Amino acid sequence: MRKIHITVKYLGTFSQLTGRRQETVELESGATIDVLALRLVQKYGRNLKDRLDNDETRPVLFLVADRPADGNRVLSDGEEVLITYPAGGG
Repeated sequence: MRKIHITVKYLGTFSQLTGRRQETVELESGATIDVLALRLVQKYGRNLKDRLDNDETRPVLFLVADRPADGNRVLSDGEEVLITYPAGGG
């Protein structure tokens, strides 16, 4: 199967958890945001998993092409995915 390369950019807490601001991740063609998230949890472990799975505190926001993307969003070669929390206001 063909491989795709996704640039993942981490903001705030996610940069601290991974020790990176960005990285390139290789996935199988047809991979979704959920597949990417699973790959990142396998690499970075429980602390990242706990943040990605914790909807009680703040939902995680995945942005692709500056737009929110859900877990079923299929990724294309060369895309950038930003992982952050939604901005709060008040």
